Order: sequence, then C-alpha cells, then structure tokens
Amino acid sequence: MKYIIDTGLVFDSDERTLFLQESPDESLEIGAITARLFVEMLENVAGVERDYLLDAVWSNHGLKPSNNNLNNHISLLRKNIASIAEVDDLIITLPKKGFVVNKKYAVNVLGAEISDRPEEEDKVAKKATAMDYPATLWFLSITIVILLVLLALVVTNDYHAIFGLC
Repeated sequence: MKYIIDTGLVFDSDERTLFLQESPDESLEIGAITARLFVEMLENVAGVERDYLLDAVWSNHGLKPSNNNLNNHISLLRKNIASIAEVDDLIITLPKKGFVVNKKYAVNVLGAEISDRPEEEDKVAKKATAMDYPATLWFLSITIVILLVLLALVVTNDYHAIFGLC
C-alpha cells in the first residue's frame, strides 16, 4: 500500500521504501520494524499511544518491546524522512503518551484521502484496559468481595454461629 504525504513524500509499505513523487528512482529502504511503526502512525491519524505501538509493532510479531526500542525507531524514522523530504516535523511526540502525524500534512492512500482529520471523529489508538470492560470489572470486584468474606469466616472459625449450625 502506498501512502502519499502532501510534502511529496511517498511511503510504500509493501516495498518498505520512502521516496519523493518526482524522483521515485531515488528511494530509501527502511527496516521492517520501522515500516510497521510508520504504517501504524499513518493509519491512526489521531495519534497512537506508546503501549499500543509496543504491542502492535513488537509483541504481536514475537519481539520483545521496550521504550528504548520505540524511541530509537522513531528517531531513525524521523532521520529517514528528513533525509528524503527535508521535513523535520512530520512526527510529533505527545509527552508521556505517544506520537501523532502532524495535522498540517495530509495523508492519502493511493490518491484517496484517509481522513479529513476532524477532531471529534478521530480516536487515539490505545491498548485496551480493564476500564474499557465495565461488566468484567464489576464481576471481578464482586468475586473478590465474596472470596474475602468467605476467607474471613474460615479464619475466624465463627461460621457455625453465623449460619446457625451446631
């Protein structure tokens, strides 16, 4: 799939190459991890959280994720983009959160607009947490309370008196 950024930069995710539209013969090949990282960022224009990137780019491919690896590949990606398109602000860091593609650059896929980037429609890609599943959280809380009550009864050995057993 080809991503065209309005700076004239083209990213071919199948070939893992970066090049300018006016000079496709002068391309720069990037590594598989860096390519997956760039695809995740281009497909999630509202931004991506660090944990999501670590899972999508490293863990889901059997690799060990680390913040250091993520930072190194972001730095490498920025350098590669700057060397081809002389753009140094395409990737913006959201401190302690993640990364986002600068909204001043439109991103197209094979000539079709990915998004007009309305703020209210974009959702940041993030790792699912327990708070995303309230029913599961509620069930887990009730189960823990019941287990604690039963444990307290067994420890105090007063369950005969409580339940009216001899």
